[in-house]
Amino acid sequence: MNKEQAYIDKILTEPAYDSEGFVDYTYKGHAYKLWYGRIGSGSAPPALVLHGGPGGNHHNLVAFQELSDERPVIFYDQLGCGKSERPDNPSLWTAERYFDEVKAVRNGLGLKKYHLIGHSWGTAQAVGFAAKHPTGILSISLHSPILSFPYYITDVAPALKQGLSCLNGKGGQVIDDYELRGVGTKSDYDEACMEFTKKHVTHTWPLPEAMKKLAAARNSAIHDTMVAGGSELNVLGNIKTIDVTAQLSKLNVPILMTCGSDDLCTPAYTKWQSEFANNPQYYIIQGSAHMTPVDKPLELIERERVFLREVEKL
Repeated sequence: MNKEQAYIDKILTEPAYDSEGFVDYTYKGHAYKLWYGRIGSGSAPPALVLHGGPGGNHHNLVAFQELSDERPVIFYDQLGCGKSERPDNPSLWTAERYFDEVKAVRNGLGLKKYHLIGHSWGTAQAVGFAAKHPTGILSISLHSPILSFPYYITDVAPALKQGLSCLNGKGGQVIDDYELRGVGTKSDYDEACMEFTKKHVTHTWPLPEAMKKLAAARNSAIHDTMVAGGSELNVLGNIKTIDVTAQLSKLNVPILMTCGSDDLCTPAYTKWQSEFANNPQYYIIQGSAHMTPVDKPLELIERERVFLREVEKL
């Protein structure tokens, strides 16, 4: 193993947190516990990391621990996810409530001036939260952003389906038949989903420990309610109408947007989303799929580091 790969393996390993615990979150009179882990004691403003899913967790984003030499980096698992409390209440699985819960993390950890870093679904959560609670936010980084689910459904996913070559070029049709019409075999469906996963979700195989932990701690009930499509190519759940691009245009903080060259949140889609922001930075990470913090962690972290330093010099 070369030194670079050893270094990547190290930063994709769960860090030894300086502090770890739970913050209280109350919603409609019910109290819940949200897990957080904080690492780093540098003097620069902290960064709060919002994970994807819905139903995911922080494990695939642990490479952001590399920023902890300059600032505290805070990971947290959304309600029902990862190490946080897992109530059995489907009414909780809505985008608007997830936007709301970030405030409890901010208040519980006493964040006064801080940066938001979101990945995938966590980018919609970041913008949805920041639009309502902008005080103290210094910048927002949106990695592999999906801010408009309607646009993804109508303008992005169809081309991704057409690009699948398996099953005599009918992989996209097989996924639609299985998910939308309930016909076809699971073996064909799984084959089509695997091609999509390797082509547009992650290029890193065999899966590193960070991705295995992500999968092991995933809450499929949340994903089934909010997305209701196992392939990520059909969005049938309650998130299908969520679009926070208008809120993005109202945010007056520096914005960074990145995506992988082979991302399911494609470069063209990411560029379209960036045009709603005020003077954003836009960057494509070559040779990466959706999981840029796993496929190309060194390049992603360096881009993030440079951005945060620039923001703090303004």
